[in-house]
Amino acid sequence: MQDMYLNPAAKTWSTPVSPSGTGLDTTPTNANSASSGPETRSPNQPAKPNQAVGSDLAAGDPRVLHRALPGFAATPLVEVPELAKEFGVGRVLVKDEHVRAGLPSFKVLGAAWAVFRALGGTSGTLDDLDVDPATTLVSATAGNHGRAVAYIARVLGVGAHIFIPAGTAPARIEAIRSEGAMVDVVDGDYALAVDLAEKRAASDEKALFAQDVGDSMTPIWAVQGYRTVLHEIDEQLAGTAPDLVVVPVGAGVFASTVVQHYRADGARPGILAVEPDSAACLLESLQAGEPVRVPGPHPSGMAGLNAGDVDVHAWPYLRNGIDAAVTVTDEQTHEAMRSLASANIAAGECGAASLAGARAFFAEQKLGPDAVVVLISTEGVHDQASYEAIVNR
Repeated sequence: MQDMYLNPAAKTWSTPVSPSGTGLDTTPTNANSASSGPETRSPNQPAKPNQAVGSDLAAGDPRVLHRALPGFAATPLVEVPELAKEFGVGRVLVKDEHVRAGLPSFKVLGAAWAVFRALGGTSGTLDDLDVDPATTLVSATAGNHGRAVAYIARVLGVGAHIFIPAGTAPARIEAIRSEGAMVDVVDGDYALAVDLAEKRAASDEKALFAQDVGDSMTPIWAVQGYRTVLHEIDEQLAGTAPDLVVVPVGAGVFASTVVQHYRADGARPGILAVEPDSAACLLESLQAGEPVRVPGPHPSGMAGLNAGDVDVHAWPYLRNGIDAAVTVTDEQTHEAMRSLASANIAAGECGAASLAGARAFFAEQKLGPDAVVVLISTEGVHDQASYEAIVNR
């Protein structure tokens, strides 16, 4: 069942603060198994974090590492006039993450930077790391993050052990295995997969828990890596400020990146979060004013969004930073996939959720006729046969 919540707390946005009142405390409460990494430090950001930047990047900027990944290129921001007409706005643009450094998702941006930092890197590229070949990267996933971690392990020449919930599409599981990773299919939901992965990492001194949720440092570093997507959007908009940014949400880590970026200097658009109707942990948490767990099973085909809990680091940003949250069904997402395919954008279920959510939003809300809307399509195609069956229906 579709639901929407307009968040009144977003009107009182302020940067989350620690008990000391000096800003959100990012000190890890529990270190990674193999290494706690270097002390916490944010990469140097441009003076205006929400403005386009030039080609000269400061040392410690994740984009230096990203640009050295094999096959890396900025992903396109595609204008879709038909959607602008449908919504009654000036422009609709889709940030198309269907191929990012050879993988069908943006997740490699967070995984690469988080692993780099956890293994002791502070600036430079993966080639600058001196990594013990006996290292194993351990993670849980609903699909995209696990493949990204497995890919980074392959690039580094180390092992990967990935835990994934039962019910995940076989094509996603085989894609992770294709990167050389060991994959355990867990008889349970994503939360159980995370728990088992953490225990596996804790049992091996050579293992690194490379998770993008939880209370270690790697989710914080993943957020820093994901921000490359937003910097590219700024550059591609060339000074135009968006009025609404729509982002699919699982545990909310990437959504917290969007909030941190657009609640810094510069443009301050509305931010719409989109979740599966069977795993709406953020919407329910916003309604309650505190984190709410949505127990599994989470059967949606939007596999990467099937999280029952909002991430502990993400929640303080999402609580007052998300303007609205909406849930969508698989059928609404399938219809969105067909619409995007007609615009030559190949989007998987998670990626197309942004369009499905925008449609649900605009069915009840209006923006001005000159408004600029950015939809972030976070993934491409994982199972070609399944994709073709949906879009050709």
